[in-house]
Amino acid sequence: MKPPAIEYSWTAADGTPLTIRPIQPEDREIELAFVRGLSSGSSYMRFFSTIKDLSPQLLDRFTQVDFPTEMAFIATVQTADAEEEIGVARFAPGADEGTAEFAVVVGDNWQGCGVGRELMRHLFIVAEDAGFERIEGAVLKANSNMIHFCRELGFTVSGYADDAQLVLVSKAL
Repeated sequence: MKPPAIEYSWTAADGTPLTIRPIQPEDREIELAFVRGLSSGSSYMRFFSTIKDLSPQLLDRFTQVDFPTEMAFIATVQTADAEEEIGVARFAPGADEGTAEFAVVVGDNWQGCGVGRELMRHLFIVAEDAGFERIEGAVLKANSNMIHFCRELGFTVSGYADDAQLVLVSKAL
């Protein structure tokens, strides 16, 4: 099922007008450009490895969500030439019933402007509306900024049973 047309304007902390909207299959090029534009550090913190390119299959997976069990929102800014993706947050069903697993990444030049917080705020609403009771994710233990961000959003942080390099962040919806 195609995601609903939930689109709205939002202003970043620096005053830049942004659009928050569901990702669509026709966003393949801006999603690919976004991932290619991440620094190696941001790529590593998001994907647990340095990825500079997405396979066609992964690009399909990222841009074709199975709503309502999955959702992905992108934040975009309008440039002189085109729409540019600057952040993305997504959820998909987790391993446990009623639990959604999330991921979020914001472009390096936009970190600290509130983009990730706004994407996650919207993601929480849609995940709860889809029937999820909890949202969680795996975060590299070395990613102190993400752990701090998650704590500010009300997540609890605990050890990750299968990997000492990770922590589990979890929040009731």
